[in-house]
Amino acid sequence: MIQIHQRFPQIITVLLTGHADETAIERARRDANLHAYIAKPWSEENLIEVINSGLRKIDDESSGCLCR
Repeated sequence: MIQIHQRFPQIITVLLTGHADETAIERARRDANLHAYIAKPWSEENLIEVINSGLRKIDDESSGCLCR
């Protein structure tokens, strides 16, 4: 995930897992600009909200807006 971020920093990253430890999650937040972490089992509503928030972030960054 860190290597992907270094090569493609504009990509919004979401970590979906049932086995990540807190150290790995924090490292991804810090070094890979992790947008969200969702642990198993996740709800459909949570997954949809994370996707929507990622899309809003892309929209905000493309328009130069710092609102929301």
